[in-house]
Amino acid sequence: MHDPAGRLYRLRPSGQLDLLLSNAPSPNGLALAPDEKVLYLAVTRGNAVWRIPLLDDGSVAKVGQFFTSYGPSGPDGMAVDQQGRVIVANPSLGYLWVLNHRAEPVQVVRRTGGISLTNVAFGGADRRTLYCTESVSGCILRTELDVPGLPIHRGQP
Repeated sequence: MHDPAGRLYRLRPSGQLDLLLSNAPSPNGLALAPDEKVLYLAVTRGNAVWRIPLLDDGSVAKVGQFFTSYGPSGPDGMAVDQQGRVIVANPSLGYLWVLNHRAEPVQVVRRTGGISLTNVAFGGADRRTLYCTESVSGCILRTELDVPGLPIHRGQP
């Protein structure tokens, strides 16, 4: 928080590099909404997730705080499911928050092993398995969710 000068860039397919934000205290994980019109940014030191609307011309507008967490360390890795719910790893709490479009926690997955949940990604044949790294032990944990995750990149089945 003492130096909120973290930056967020976008690299376009043309090779153009755009500065989207220059005021985030420790920007970390990113997740894109299913319609690709909103980008979510984990702001670890700010203990929050920011919502960044992406305009048709490539600019951003009305960036705001989407979710506020608590604890000694804020959100880290994130993923999005097919319903647009944002899954947020919180290392200091050992939680995975499943947030609806209004940032309401509709599910909280509490760790069963490890204490520092960091990066998350969907996998498995139906993409309902959520994998999460536990940074203290180096283990990979997994849980099943009721909604499949989005593909990691376009073109993935």
